[in-house]
Amino acid sequence: MKTMTALQLNLPERLRAAAEARAAAGGYDSVDSYIASLIEADEIAPISDEVEAELLKGLDSGPAVDITPEFLADLRRRAREGRESEA
Repeated sequence: MKTMTALQLNLPERLRAAAEARAAAGGYDSVDSYIASLIEADEIAPISDEVEAELLKGLDSGPAVDITPEFLADLRRRAREGRESEA
């Protein structure tokens, strides 16, 4: 069970109403849950950006390769050989 702590947030009426409307439309139990989800999404955003950048680098790295069981077995074999030659 998560330990919860209180946070007081003062908002203009317009933003409070918007938060309540978004929470209701999104199926959140409360405005608190809605705001907590926004903060969690904000924490994840930099990680998502980094993953997307790495995926785009991979797409630009050369021709596509079919990933088959044989391909993976060969990749493992080459990795083992590489480690053995470093020792």
